Amino acid sequence: MSTTITKLKSKHKPLQVVDPAGDLFESFAAYKGMEGEGLSNLRNETAHILSFCNKHDDTKAKSVTHLAFGYVQSGKTMSFTALTAMARDNGYRLIIYLAGSAKNLCDQTYDRLRTDLFDRDSHHYRMVKEDKQMADNIRKGMLLSKKPILLIPILKHYTHIDALTEVCNTEVFKNALKGETVIIIDDEADQASLNNYGYQNSKTGEFKMSSTYESILKLRLALPGHSYVQYTATPQAQILISIDDILSPKSHTVLSPGAAYTGGKLFFKNEPANIVGGSLIKKIPDDEAYHVRNNDLDKMPPSLHEALWFHVMTTAILVHLQEKIQYLSMMVHPDNPVKSSAKFRDWVKDELERYSKYLLKPEGHDSRRRIITELKDKIYPEVIKYMDKDEIPTFDDVLPFLSDAINDCQLHFVNSKKDGEKEIDWSLGSMHILFGAQLLNRGFTINNLSTTYMPRHTVGVATADTIEQRCRFFGYKMKYIKSCRVYLPEQSITNYVDYVDNEEELRTILRNSDTLKEAGHALMSSPNLKQCRKNVLPSDIVKTTMDGNCKMEAFDNPDVIQHNNSVAVAFVKKLEKEKNISHILYKDTTKQREHRVWDLTIDEAVDFLLDFQFASVAEAIRRDNTVRYIKYLAAWPGCKIDHVEFMQMAYNGKPMRRSFNPDKAKIKSTFYTGADKDSSIYPGDQNVHMSEDTITIQLYNFELTPCFPNRPTAHTLSINYPKKLSTAYCTNNQEIKDIDTLFKEIEEEYESNA
Repeated sequence: MSTTITKLKSKHKPLQVVDPAGDLFESFAAYKGMEGEGLSNLRNETAHILSFCNKHDDTKAKSVTHLAFGYVQSGKTMSFTALTAMARDNGYRLIIYLAGSAKNLCDQTYDRLRTDLFDRDSHHYRMVKEDKQMADNIRKGMLLSKKPILLIPILKHYTHIDALTEVCNTEVFKNALKGETVIIIDDEADQASLNNYGYQNSKTGEFKMSSTYESILKLRLALPGHSYVQYTATPQAQILISIDDILSPKSHTVLSPGAAYTGGKLFFKNEPANIVGGSLIKKIPDDEAYHVRNNDLDKMPPSLHEALWFHVMTTAILVHLQEKIQYLSMMVHPDNPVKSSAKFRDWVKDELERYSKYLLKPEGHDSRRRIITELKDKIYPEVIKYMDKDEIPTFDDVLPFLSDAINDCQLHFVNSKKDGEKEIDWSLGSMHILFGAQLLNRGFTINNLSTTYMPRHTVGVATADTIEQRCRFFGYKMKYIKSCRVYLPEQSITNYVDYVDNEEELRTILRNSDTLKEAGHALMSSPNLKQCRKNVLPSDIVKTTMDGNCKMEAFDNPDVIQHNNSVAVAFVKKLEKEKNISHILYKDTTKQREHRVWDLTIDEAVDFLLDFQFASVAEAIRRDNTVRYIKYLAAWPGCKIDHVEFMQMAYNGKPMRRSFNPDKAKIKSTFYTGADKDSSIYPGDQNVHMSEDTITIQLYNFELTPCFPNRPTAHTLSINYPKKLSTAYCTNNQEIKDIDTLFKEIEEEYESNA
């Protein structure tokens, strides 16, 4: 068959040419019902990942690390299953899956691989279980004439990884795999895999390793020329960890969700608006935001009551009355302690039992009449709010089915490792309500989740990757999206809105960058959020705050000064020739206060900033992050800015004299000209900008005393970020070592310790 592959931008040279349309990939895609754009995206992205893996028979190649970045609940498992099929089409013989740190997640991966691949094309795949016969089973599998690809899913725990490493170091394994490279797929790669001593090591210069991290390094050392593919929806840690860490990815693929995906943009930005037409988010009042120490509630909060009966009525309509879906689920996610989830479970259990009894009372009974009035007046309008008009039932139609939903309800308490590893039988009820905290986060799939109640109150600054992994309400819910609701405290809503902005900016920059180095190993950082846990990051992460006026001193050496003087003069001359001045500020005051302003296009602003040089790492990072931020603001749907203001300060006067410290390359005296005593006359340089709706670049020309030889004047910049556009970036600016050097250093470390 002929297939057209869309070329993904890639100056970073792929390691091989991939056949993207092999029989097994097409068989898998057909089984999953993939077609049109969805099929094209899956094929292109899978081929892109595989092209950055070493060829199946190139064991002399350097080992590689690749990042596959998708949305939460968007189909990452489908991606690496597709990668498995395409790998077999391209000659690979063995894939290892680090399949989650909980047994249920590992079992889930095993079952998905078997169902999606093995059960249909069993001659081409061989599942290898983790047992005493593993090495011999691998040997036997490699000898089969059909040359199947061997699939080894293991628990992401150091004992299991070490056991596999022992197998990989045996002569039986080495002889069986001779001449073949291995692909290692790390699912939820930002969890457990990374070194928890990253921060400590960067401070002390030591090389301490957490157990699972060390076990992964040993496994990688045992597999020459392997390819290590990291899958995650929250890559903050991967981007910011030490760049010379072996688990730091050097190439990446941004995964596209399916057309029916409902994620952060829909829930928190109402995009696209035509899907729902309103907000699916409901605010939990501050006094009902739960915390076991700070706000340990003593009775069922009204917002939980509302969420519960929204769910009951929705189930009554969609499942029992209209029969559109088999069952619906609700998640109640309070604070971490077991007693918290138990408290909420007991409230819900008692409420359901009480209302069930009331609904069975005779029609004229006061209690029955009271709750029916409440449900009709307060709950029913919210339930039908976004339903299509021709699908809205009357309340009287719904009423008989409320008891059915209640009586067919299953409550699930998921608050221990044992509970979390139990597989839920969704067929046992038409309505499910799950209670738990930590175990309902990452990797836990709640089928047909329509109502989420998450009242937990975060003390201090929340961690971005953690809160994102709580979004079990993302996924493929288009069939019933208008009947979904998410109940959150106001601070959580703010955090999620910020996170969606940050995530979309990251996806945009990664799609447009060939390498993480080109993307700057930088993340947009809301002041309300930490990016990830601190212990895995190096201590020298740079945080660039983009708020208010930020001076940038480009005085590091005479060459930088000369270059920037030339850039500034040429740029101003070009503006004078080609563009009209938009404003002259404080005209006819002193020449030091007269400033002229041009409106720059986004491209003009970006080009100018990139031409301007900074030898200081911190200033160069600010410049690069500002460029990235301007591009983001201009490209965001709705276009937050369409131009940048460029202000030449004191354009008609002499260079402004400033006392200078050449050793520190910084101005000793005040950078900005201050305000007049009567600020209405002159408010000071820091307050001189035309608009609160866009970024302003101020160009200064200073006479530095004392100065560098033959460089009496120097141009530099200050940038104003309006409050409404303020943000921050976290950046890792380290230099990377050659990966072979890294592996050699680790081997030497092991030898010295031995």
